[in-house]
Amino acid sequence: MEPIAYVGIDIQFTRLTDEDRERGLVFLYLYDLPSVDLTAYAGIIITNHVEEQFLLEHKTILDEYLLHGGVIFSLTEISLPWLANVANWKRSPIPLKDREIMIEQSNCSLFKGIEPYDINYRKGVRGFFSRGYFEKVPAHAEVLITDQSGVPILYVDRHSTNGTIFAGAGTDIYKVFINEENTSKKLSMQMLDCIREEANRNYASGGMGE
Repeated sequence: MEPIAYVGIDIQFTRLTDEDRERGLVFLYLYDLPSVDLTAYAGIIITNHVEEQFLLEHKTILDEYLLHGGVIFSLTEISLPWLANVANWKRSPIPLKDREIMIEQSNCSLFKGIEPYDINYRKGVRGFFSRGYFEKVPAHAEVLITDQSGVPILYVDRHSTNGTIFAGAGTDIYKVFINEENTSKKLSMQMLDCIREEANRNYASGGMGE
C-alpha cells in the first residue's frame, strides 16, 4: 500500500494517530516539501494548517507532481494561487447555525452512504463542515458538496492537470468526523480510498507510473 502524505505544520491538529498510520497516512512537514520525492506517495492531503506563501513559493513542486498524475486533496481556506485553477475561498454570509450542507449527485464515492444530517451536525450542533465556499470552479470539475444557496464547497477536478485535485473549502474532513458514531465516520477512510482510486486511474492513463 503506497502511503498518502498528510501535509501541515507540526501542531496538535495535524498530528497522526496509530490508526492513521495503519491506514497508510504519513505526516509530511510542510517545510520539508522541497526535499522529498512526492512520487513516493499515492496522494497528498494539504491541511488547513499551512503557510500559503511558502506553498506559493514552491508551486512548481505541486505543478510537477500533478503533471505526472499526482493526486492532491486540499483542505485549505485558500487565498493565494498555489494550486492549479483553485479559486479563492470566501466566507459564507449564511450563519453556521443556519447553513445546510448538501451532498450532490455524483459518480465519486467520497460521500457514498453518508447521510447529509451526519455531516451537518455533530452531537446535535450544526456548522462543523465548512465556513466558506469557492468563488468558482474550473470547467468540467465535478461539484460534490454545496450549501443551500448552491455555492461550491468541495469539488474534484480531473481536467485542469494530468493529475487529480480535490479542493475543499475549509474543514479537515479527514479528522473532524473520524470519531463520530454515525455514517460520517466513514468519510475519512473513503477519502483515502478515493485518493488511491484516482492515483491508480492516473497511473493507468500514463501518469506517475511511467
